[in-house]
This record gives sequence, structure tokens and C-alpha cells, in this order.
Amino acid sequence: MVNIKKVAHQLKFDGMYNTIYIEVQEALKNENPTVEEIEKLITQKEYYIWEYKELNRYGELSSVHAQKLTIADSEEDEVKRFKTDLNEKVQELKNLENFEVDSKNSAYSIWIGSVGVMVIFMAHNIIALFSELYTTHGTLVYISYAIILGLTYWGYKRAKQNHEDQHAKYKVLLSNTREHIKTGLNKEYFTYEEFYQGI
Repeated sequence: MVNIKKVAHQLKFDGMYNTIYIEVQEALKNENPTVEEIEKLITQKEYYIWEYKELNRYGELSSVHAQKLTIADSEEDEVKRFKTDLNEKVQELKNLENFEVDSKNSAYSIWIGSVGVMVIFMAHNIIALFSELYTTHGTLVYISYAIILGLTYWGYKRAKQNHEDQHAKYKVLLSNTREHIKTGLNKEYFTYEEFYQGI
């Protein structure tokens, strides 16, 4: 859902994408490539688009370069419904954008594991400093730690599964939205410039 022209322009002129731009310069063997040369390269090699999207994800920027279509009162009902549906799909894509990649390389294990370890650490300190539970009910204390670890693992599995479910939903939605866009452009309900964000 990226506008290739916008990506090429940002790689060339936006300092946020300098690391990718340096790779592009090396690939083109050109210190000062034109926007058109960059556009051609990134169209041929998807790697640069993925790097662009990854940087946007870290910077909490959207890589869905679509703008909300204007719906005029004078348009036919079919066109209005079509545009409304497409606007909703695009908004949902933006909402699910963080799930574009699967959970394989996610940090869920680190985040959730850190919470579990911190809870055990705090519980241990409170018990050790303010009670005699280690000497009077040591087995129960360790069982409670095991329960915390079990809940931590359950939370991790649940978060990972949710990510995978949302990722699957994103892929289907992306495919449907692309078909919707193609249909709308073919039927001339809107133009490329009306739909995709410009530079």
C-alpha cells in the first residue's frame, strides 16, 4: 500500500531514510541518483520497500500511503458505497499495520518475561524483608513463583497467538483492499492521485 513515487522521493530527500539511501547509492553505483533511478531500483527489489516499512514501524509512521476518498453528493449510490467500503478497509489496514509481519521476530518473550521476572523479584523482596514465610511456608512460596511463571508463559503464548491471528487478518484484508483499489481505478471511480498520498 505504498506509493512508490513517495518512497523514492523520501529516500532521496528525507534524512530519516539515510541508511537505506546509502544502500541505494551503492546498488546504483551513483553518489547522486535521480528519484526516477531510485524508483526503478525499489520497484525491482522489494528489499528496499521492506527496509522503508521497518524504519516507519520503528518511527511509528504509517506506510499505508492512502488518503480518505472524498464522497460527493452528486455521485451514484454504487460509487458512494464503493468509496465508503474502501475508506473503511484502508482505515482498518492502518489500524492493523503493526501486524504486517508475523510474530517470529517479535519481542513478546522479552517484554512478558521481564514482567514475570519483575513480579517474582518484588514478591521475593517483600517476603524476605517483611515476613518469615520462607521458613514457615517455603514450599507454598515456591509454588506461587511457579504459578507466576506459568501465568507469564500463558500470557506470552496468548500475545503471540493474538499477533498471528491479527497478521492473518491483515494479509487477507490487504489482498482484498488491493483488489478493491484495482477495481475502483479500472471503473474510474477515482484516480491514482486522489487515492495515494503524494509527495
